[in-house]
Amino acid sequence: MESVALYSFQATEEDELPFQKGDTLKILNMEDDQNWYKAELFGREGFVPKNYIKVKPHPWYAGRISRLLAEERLLQRNHLGAFLIRDSESAPGEFSLSVRMTTIAKEQQIFLWDEDQTQEVKRPRFVQAQFDFSAQEGSQLPFLRGDIIEVLGCPDPNWWQGKIYGRVGLFPRSYVHPIHK
Repeated sequence: MESVALYSFQATEEDELPFQKGDTLKILNMEDDQNWYKAELFGREGFVPKNYIKVKPHPWYAGRISRLLAEERLLQRNHLGAFLIRDSESAPGEFSLSVRMTTIAKEQQIFLWDEDQTQEVKRPRFVQAQFDFSAQEGSQLPFLRGDIIEVLGCPDPNWWQGKIYGRVGLFPRSYVHPIHK
């Protein structure tokens, strides 16, 4: 993912990456720290303050547009295979993929999981936090490294629902490890 520097930044630590206003940085990691991203510029890697940069949106994600508008946009592009992903009109929370195949744009719905899956994945009952997590939204569950979280559900492959200290909320699956008993 790319970003553009809104301001110049002078590194004060060895692991920081200096840059000038207007530089295009390649974002390597956005999850290690809530205030810093790991980025690359001119072959060098380091941490950059996230409030000094603006992440460029993906050109293929159109958000909430109609199927008709998606088809019109794709037909304006000059090459076969052009595509965009948009929010599904018929299934809230899902996505639709539109691809220009010929002179007609084809539609395909994208599911977050396989609906025909017959084998249920056994989720752990408890997990232990491997990193601190600060909630960015009210629906998220903050915790500290080492905390034990009761898993209540897995509504998304990347975000699970859990309970700790009487609070219930969503947390990133990648921040925890299962506790096997």
